[in-house]
Order: sequence, then structure tokens, then C-alpha cells
Amino acid sequence: MNSLKHFPLGTRFPNSPHAVISSLPTMADVRGYEEQDPRVVAALDSGYPRFVVHAYIRRLIEFYLERAGLTDRSAALVPGRRAVDDLVSHLGDGLTVTKVEETLFLVHCDRQDSALALRLRKFVQHVGSGISSRQAEDLLLGYDLMDKRHEEDYFSGNALNEVESLIAEQVGCRPADVLVCASGMNAFYAGYRAVQEFQRSRGRKRWLQLGWLYLDSGCVLKEFLGDDETLEVCYDVFDLDAVLAAIRSFGDELSAVVVECPTNPLIQVCELEKVAQVVRAQGGVMVVDPSIASIYNVNVLPYADLLVSSLTKYAATEGDVMIGALAVNPDSPYYGDLISRTSAQHQPPYARDLARLAYEMTPAPSFIAQMNANTSRLCGFLREHPKVVKIHCAGCSDHIEDVAKGAEPVGAVISVQLVEGAMEAFYDAVELMKGPSFGARFTLLCPFMYLAHYDLVTSEEGRGFLRSVGICPELIRISVGTEPYEEIEAVFAQALNVC
Repeated sequence: MNSLKHFPLGTRFPNSPHAVISSLPTMADVRGYEEQDPRVVAALDSGYPRFVVHAYIRRLIEFYLERAGLTDRSAALVPGRRAVDDLVSHLGDGLTVTKVEETLFLVHCDRQDSALALRLRKFVQHVGSGISSRQAEDLLLGYDLMDKRHEEDYFSGNALNEVESLIAEQVGCRPADVLVCASGMNAFYAGYRAVQEFQRSRGRKRWLQLGWLYLDSGCVLKEFLGDDETLEVCYDVFDLDAVLAAIRSFGDELSAVVVECPTNPLIQVCELEKVAQVVRAQGGVMVVDPSIASIYNVNVLPYADLLVSSLTKYAATEGDVMIGALAVNPDSPYYGDLISRTSAQHQPPYARDLARLAYEMTPAPSFIAQMNANTSRLCGFLREHPKVVKIHCAGCSDHIEDVAKGAEPVGAVISVQLVEGAMEAFYDAVELMKGPSFGARFTLLCPFMYLAHYDLVTSEEGRGFLRSVGICPELIRISVGTEPYEEIEAVFAQALNVC
């Protein structure tokens, strides 16, 4: 697998139609992607699935629209009646729902209503409720719109049981406490809705976010609040006194505290046990997302009522499955309410995605151990390099020992701040896969804030806000793979010398 090389714009890696990563090799391409430059858009027939509508899915939508004589419509494909009902309820008038398969619905609106079409696309992105490229592939085959299915290996047994058991083993619970979802964001959304429904029944309507959250997680928290619900944010996860004071100030109105542990992109670990104790005493629900370091590297369930995680990262080591999971802590006083409500809210994964994940999870621990070791060594190299101002990694964070599973290096992700003016030249020069995601067994990187928060990095006000919460707008996020370490370091050394 030759992964340390230049990948032209739009190249998928791995070489699979279901790869979740496609190449954005220059900052000009990144800006073109964010600004919908036709040159860049035309080159991307796949990409991170919630952000780029896969070519198979576009083709299937076109087929359904043409079959129904609806060529003047914008549309999305949504599996499951519950997700469709949520979508229609949230977006309101102007949408039409057409059932196209037993459990698959085409949700569409007038193409001229660009604002509604954008909101439709964003809803599917934020809550992870779209169909997968494998499901689209199978449907296209069934309609004789494709010649053959992509050949790949799958787990041959009961994939759901296998995945639930492997997750439970890593998380520290029973398989019955695990719910596998169509994506990490769908796991987050299902968990959010379950907590919201439960806590509103108890008159609790105030939410608290700790630290920076991944884009779509933050969007879910903000956009799906009820009219009488509020969200506050404590950005400094290390200021324990301020965090605890904020939690206590909510009194019996506290609904939930949501935190990534470690956070993304600063990879910081809060004093999770102390926070969780106060949340529990206040009657709130503790929601923890360990995706940035993964369930393989950190143990957070003892401090959470609800754990939500992407499995697209680390578990799906090949970078070709979009999937997620949640787990309910069996020791939580809210266990019964949360397990029943999350089950009603989640979108199950497609069978082939689940079977592919089960296949990849078997060797995942050994790959992750090598990724961790390489990351630790690369941190040491970058820390001493004159072009590097600051690095962030789980192993460097305060309080990592509270959640790390052992004494070994923790996680594959490093966020790097370079000397002023060096980021673009470095990004353009470094020869490896460049695009969103992390935790694959090959090295990749992205200019995280440009891909997740382009609106902020392109305005002086936004850049000032990012700096005020400790985030460099030019931050580079690296995900270290399993390639021979010396080769990884050489790639970074060469690019740093250029900038």
C-alpha cells in the first residue's frame, strides 16, 4: 500500500468506491471545495460521506427523480420513517416524501428553493441520516444501472453480534448496552434526542458544552434545542473551577453536559471523573465522545451515562466504512430510560457496511498499537523542529493518565501549529493523503479549521474568536498511520524544509 506519495485532486484512498477520503492536495483545492469551485466539485465523485454526496447516491437520486417525472427537484435519500419524520418536522413546509423502497424514502423540494434545498442537505449531514454508498451500489445493481459490485472482504458470520461484542469489550460493558448506528453523527444525534426527551420529561432544559466540539456535534446541540432550552459553552476544559461552577449554577435545570475526551482539534482531556461526579450530583446526564483517541485507547464509560463514538475512525482501519455506535453505562441511574430511548432514535447501519466493519475490527488493535507508537515518535520529532510552534496530542495532554488504558502512547492524532506564514507551503508540499477523517492505517492530514469552520477562518472576527479560545486558525491536524516510522518522518522533514 503506497500511501506516502502525492495524490492528485479527487483521488480516493484506499482505491475503493467506498473510500471515505479523497484527496485535496493543495490549499487552493481546499478553498475551492469550500467555495464550491466547479473545478474541484467536478473532481470529487466521492469523499467524506456526510459532506460529499457520493456518485452512486447522486445517480440513484437522479434515477428516482426521473422515474417519477420530478427532474425539477432537489432531493436526498433517507432510510427509515423515524428519520424522515424528524426531517420533515424540523424543516417544515415545502418538502415532499416519496417512498421508493420498503424502508427508503426520497425527500425532495423545488430546486428553485435553494435555501430549503441547502437545509435539507445540511440536516442529512448533521444527523448522519443518509444512505451509504454500499446501499446505493446494491440498489443500482438491482435496477440494472451497474454491471457489478465492488469486490471486498467481509466478515462471514453474524456481523452485528461480532461488532457489538468487540465494542463492548473495548468500552467495558455488555453487548446489550451497545447500539451500532449508521454513522458517528447518527449515534450522537440519537443520544442527544434520547437525553433531550428524557430530561424534558423531568423539567430539565439547560445544556452545557465543554471545550470545542466537532462541527456537526455542535450544530446538533444548537439547532435542535427546543424554544425553552438553552446551551452554554465552557471552552477551557482545564479550568476545572469554572466548569464546576457553571454546572452547579444550573441547579435542578441541568439537562446534560457534553464533552469530547480528548477534544477535537486541541486534543485536551478534562478532569472527567471530577466533572462527572458533579453532573451526577446535579441530576444531569454526562455525554462523552472519545472518538479523537478512540475506544481502543481511552476508557471513559465509567464517567459517562452515555458514550457516543465514530467507528469510521480507528475501528474501520481501511478508511472505507462510515459507521458509529453508542453505549449506555449500565451503572447509570438513567440506564433504563436511555437504553430504550436511544433504541427508538438511532438509524441502523446497512448490512454490508456492518459486515465490512466486522472484518476490519479483527486486526484493528494491532494496527492501532503501531499507529500509537508512530505518533509518539513523530510528536518527539515535531516538538524539536524549528518550524513548529506548538503541538497538541493526547499523550501531551494534562489528565490523560486518568482515562488512558495503559502506559502506552495514546491515539494517532496530532494537531500542529507552524511558524507564521508556513502552513500553506507545508500543506502543498507534504506528500501523503490530504483530506478529512483520521484513524486510518495510512497517514493523512488536513487543515482542520478550514474544512470544519471555513466561515471563521475567512473573517477577521472569526479568526479573532478562534484565537480567543486557544485555537490557531492555521492548525494542521495529522493522523499518523502504520507505515515504517522512518518513512513518515522523512515525508514531514522534507515538507517542513520547503516551508
